[in-house]
Amino acid sequence: MAVNRILFLALYGCFFLYGVSLCFHTFQMDDIRIASLNVNGARECVKRTLIHNTMNQKQLDVLLLQETHSDTANVDEWMKEFKGLSFFSHKSSLSGGVAILFSKSFTPCSTEMEEVVKGRLLKIRAKVENHIFIFICAYAPTLPTERMSFLYTLCETLYKCNGEEQVFLGGDFNCAESNLDRNHVEPHLLSRKRLSQMIETNDLCDVWRSLNGNLKQYTWAHARDNRLSLARLDRFYCFKHHLSTFKNCFIIPVGFSDHSLVICTVTLHSVKPKSAYWHFNNNLLSDANFRETFSCFWKNFRKEKDDFQCLQKWWEHGKIQTKLLCQQYTHNVTKDIIKSIKELEEEILKFQEKAQLSGNQTHIESLFLKRSALSDIQRIKAQGALMRSRFKDIDQMDVPSKFFFSLEKKNGQKRFIHSLFSETGSLESDLIEIRKRANSFYEKLYSCEHREDRVVEQCFYEELPKVSEDSNAKLKSAISLEELHEALQSMENGKAPGIDGIPVEFYKTFWPVIGEDLLSVLSDSLVGGLLPLSCRRAVLTLLPKKGDVRDIKNWRPVSLLCYDYKLLSKVLATRLGKVLEEVIHSGQSYCVPGRSIFDNIYFIRDLFDVSKILGIDIGLISLDQEKAFDRVEHDYLWKTLQAFGFSSDFMGYIKVLYNDIESLLKVNGGLCAPFKVCRGVRQGCSLSGILYTLAIEPLLNKLRRVLEGVSVQACNSTLCLSAYADDVVIILNKQSDVDLLLKTLREFETMSSARINWGKSEAVLIGKWERGVPILPSGLSWRKDGLRYLGVFLGDETTVQKIWEGTVEKIKGRLSKWEWIVKSISYRGRTLIINNLVASSLWHRLACIDPPVWMIVKIQSLLVDFFWEKMHWIPHNVLYLPKEEGGLCLDKSLFLLNPGKVNTSRLPQFYKNLFKVWDHFQIKRTDSPSSLFWLLNEPLIYGSRLDILGACGTMSADFIKSKITTLGCLIKVSGPSFEKAEEVAVLLGVKSIRVVAQVLKKLYSAFTMEETKMLQDYCEGEVIPNERDPFPNLSLSPNLGEYVGIFLKSEKLTDFFV
Repeated sequence: MAVNRILFLALYGCFFLYGVSLCFHTFQMDDIRIASLNVNGARECVKRTLIHNTMNQKQLDVLLLQETHSDTANVDEWMKEFKGLSFFSHKSSLSGGVAILFSKSFTPCSTEMEEVVKGRLLKIRAKVENHIFIFICAYAPTLPTERMSFLYTLCETLYKCNGEEQVFLGGDFNCAESNLDRNHVEPHLLSRKRLSQMIETNDLCDVWRSLNGNLKQYTWAHARDNRLSLARLDRFYCFKHHLSTFKNCFIIPVGFSDHSLVICTVTLHSVKPKSAYWHFNNNLLSDANFRETFSCFWKNFRKEKDDFQCLQKWWEHGKIQTKLLCQQYTHNVTKDIIKSIKELEEEILKFQEKAQLSGNQTHIESLFLKRSALSDIQRIKAQGALMRSRFKDIDQMDVPSKFFFSLEKKNGQKRFIHSLFSETGSLESDLIEIRKRANSFYEKLYSCEHREDRVVEQCFYEELPKVSEDSNAKLKSAISLEELHEALQSMENGKAPGIDGIPVEFYKTFWPVIGEDLLSVLSDSLVGGLLPLSCRRAVLTLLPKKGDVRDIKNWRPVSLLCYDYKLLSKVLATRLGKVLEEVIHSGQSYCVPGRSIFDNIYFIRDLFDVSKILGIDIGLISLDQEKAFDRVEHDYLWKTLQAFGFSSDFMGYIKVLYNDIESLLKVNGGLCAPFKVCRGVRQGCSLSGILYTLAIEPLLNKLRRVLEGVSVQACNSTLCLSAYADDVVIILNKQSDVDLLLKTLREFETMSSARINWGKSEAVLIGKWERGVPILPSGLSWRKDGLRYLGVFLGDETTVQKIWEGTVEKIKGRLSKWEWIVKSISYRGRTLIINNLVASSLWHRLACIDPPVWMIVKIQSLLVDFFWEKMHWIPHNVLYLPKEEGGLCLDKSLFLLNPGKVNTSRLPQFYKNLFKVWDHFQIKRTDSPSSLFWLLNEPLIYGSRLDILGACGTMSADFIKSKITTLGCLIKVSGPSFEKAEEVAVLLGVKSIRVVAQVLKKLYSAFTMEETKMLQDYCEGEVIPNERDPFPNLSLSPNLGEYVGIFLKSEKLTDFFV
């Protein structure tokens, strides 16, 4: 008995501990497992038991089911057999039906159910602890027409979801988004397009595909006529900014359905946005009392300079005192308001009681005065609340302010890191471990790896151009108050401050008070070689890049620097920018005044056309440099500046900015411990781009010297590379150039610590390459379609058009994020949205590649519908006019495009764009004709005087085919009076003599009597054309077309001579 009692107690203890662990799992929720399965009917008890067993064996917390074939008759059986919480949406006992099951250990505190589409789309909003989850179970119809309608409804349902709440969309979609998801062609491409639109509009991502790359795995198999069809129809989607919460997603086959089970494990933390350090409240700047208080404080604080060892420590102490002053002032104001409200409430009650008892008019008036005073205070507090709840007065809805653009629905958790891979490859989801991993990665990244090799350095530094003595003299001069003030005025408002929390608006407001003090601190720092501590510290914030955000390498660091530091760097950047052209080759465009990113894009784009036209074989290698800006060694940078001939004084200025600097990594709202920064240029500093341009130039300079490149007819120099910052494209057509490229890159890596990522680099062949192609390094292979360069696809026609994929869907998605407030926004505000958030996002691509005509028409329709809310009250061409003429300055660039007007499909892109530009002008003659030679050479098509298209557009091709393109060619057949219509018709191959006669008559009517006589005399041999006659005077005028306005009628504004 004693033994049995002991065993019982032991087992009881085990079960008690197990129960405690289950309770802990329930309330300390770190991971949840969610799955989706098409069960292909579950009317039988055995099938349902298999489903429940699978849920228990796989430890699933939530299970989304499709094709349950459930109905009101058997739902009780489901409830009886399943111990957890369950929700159903029925269709019929033979088809459809969806369900969402919650395990017993994962029971929501509260739930809201919505049957969006009966038997096909079920939505559950569940609250578990502090989390709000939205589970959406989808079963798309098999019929294409029904599926299109279903996907539209699903898109609308997703749009209504709050982006801050975690959405799990799972189910059987009966169509695939990618060719990787089927072993055959997608049977209904329109469904795929509608699915893609839904994903783009709602900023979704396919969880399994995102975590498994290009792996091929299927969830459904079907055999028919000895042919096996495979597809990944069952998927999970989430908002892109929630992808990092997914630890894994995998597919497991089950024996009781022709579909597989898709399981996701999700890591959850209650991560709330917060400020990692104090930020100055800009509202204080509009408080006259605060401005006076600070001015008085600073004048007194200035007297304490002599109490500090150096100006830097005095300045740092001043920042701390400013912070304390602001906090105390805000606290006092808040306390005073609360006190005033309490006193007014008491006085109102007192006067109300007196007025009620006595009816005295004085008491009644006092009562109303106190109520009015209380109302004023409460209104002020309400405005603060409205400001925090994203509301402002109508006049603030009409300016391109930071507040205005913050109204767009955005995803607050986009910058949060929910999990990271450790160095060993394991996934860390603990917040402390995440911070440790991120901090150690960047501490290592910014550690010095520089190795000195004088022989290699000499090879790169020889033949570098030098800065002139005049330029050096200007660079090393002392900084002035005017330079600092100019730099201050050029800075944008609304940007995040550095670790001191003081924004640029503060400096702009109090510049008369603190400007000279800042100048003395910075001047002393440049002489002493060390900046104040806050200037040497940067807050490193991380922004997600493309790729798996669980890999720390796929986060881009941006340095948040203090504005006193940024003012100094801006002054030095302005000076350095003016002399950059002296030392940087024209092949590099980044940060060099007068050069543009489009120089590089057009150059590479035209190479594709040149290769085709001239039959030249060209190979392009686009180099991807790993963490290019962050790997610039400081010792290497100083040697490079010296090699360019910069004076030691100016180099000393630059070195001060990088002397004893540190960074504090900001992760999930908290700051990590500071670490030393021994390499890298600070992204966020005005100088960083210029310094990187100088740092990479020795490499580019040597490549230009050692590579043979490609020679082109009538081109004086060979073409070997194009560079925009670290985006470098090498141009070659020989194996020897590939070998020299690799050798040069290895040497450069030794001296600068730069590193090429061959896995992300690209190589493209242009031409036939009949004699064989060069051999590339491992990890890189040739392709023939094209490449993506500086945000634009270049190459063959198919590749080029990739740039427009998803554009319409993205614009729809962008506009849809404003639908919640568009009725409250004025027409001027809607114009700001269109110009700044939609049209501006297309300018870069439109400047390089012509869009499809249908797409431009669709975008125009979307923009106009958004502006008018689909009720078009006036013609849209009025909206483009200036406000002075009754318009709203709507960006007209998207509405002026009409690439279908001239057929340029066979021309190179350069000439396509040229014709597009000329289409916006009309040509006028400004003098009477007097030259027979130029009259005979008058073009018949697109001419300023004569135009067959205007007379009869359908016959223009016949004239071109018959080589009758000028007036001289025509009168040889028609005669000077244009009467020989039959002969012209025979030559043109046109059957209707009457139509030809009409065209000739219309052309003849365009001539003056003087011109008619000249043509008559020419045909009779009495006059001969003189080739030396001067070209006729022409004037260009904008082709305004339908655009009208008072100011557009002025000849002074529309005519200019060439």
